[in-house]
Amino acid sequence: MVFTGFSSRLSNPGTERGEFYQGEIMLKRLSALTAITCFLATGTAFAANPNPNYVKLIGKYTRMSDMDITDRVQVDSDEGYGFGAAIGRHFGMFKLEAEVATQESDINNFEVNERGGRSFEAADARIDTLMLNAYVDVPVAGDFWVYGGGGFGGAAVTVSARDYDADETVFAYKLMAGVSYYFSDQFGTELGYEYLATEDVSYNLIEVEDISSSNVVLALKYMF
Repeated sequence: MVFTGFSSRLSNPGTERGEFYQGEIMLKRLSALTAITCFLATGTAFAANPNPNYVKLIGKYTRMSDMDITDRVQVDSDEGYGFGAAIGRHFGMFKLEAEVATQESDINNFEVNERGGRSFEAADARIDTLMLNAYVDVPVAGDFWVYGGGGFGGAAVTVSARDYDADETVFAYKLMAGVSYYFSDQFGTELGYEYLATEDVSYNLIEVEDISSSNVVLALKYMF
């Protein structure tokens, strides 16, 4: 029977070639699958170990709080925008960075309660900050990480409307939380929430109180 099977293969060389061809196809498919798996594994390894140093560009959608000015002025703030940049370093799951940023919001209503009151439409509030921030960045699923942290520094706050101005540099702090995504060991992005607050501002007998802002922050990061 062994010789019979062997002779049948010799008498049908097409069958043997077909089996060899199918085996070659399976080998190619297995090689391609292995290459894809190695590529994905390499990408995951990059994401888990990003380069330690980084710079990032920041964009913000801002919402200033309603402020009180010298107990005689009520301010109704509108949405605004902001941008900035930071440079920092990873220490395992921890990050430490220096950030410079600015943000500006319009003031919808600026009423001064004297002589019957006055209302200005053209008014704005601006905050320029220089901050030192610290984060904890924890991997959760694949290339996605979640982060939380805080920062402190100085803020130059300007609230202006015609001849009413308040401008002073004061202490500022913020709290942050969000999600990071690492495309590779060099590039990543962040999307999160930021609460920024400053001390009260006093200028020429004008005092601005309750200065804070709730911001949605998008950042693009380059790591090296």
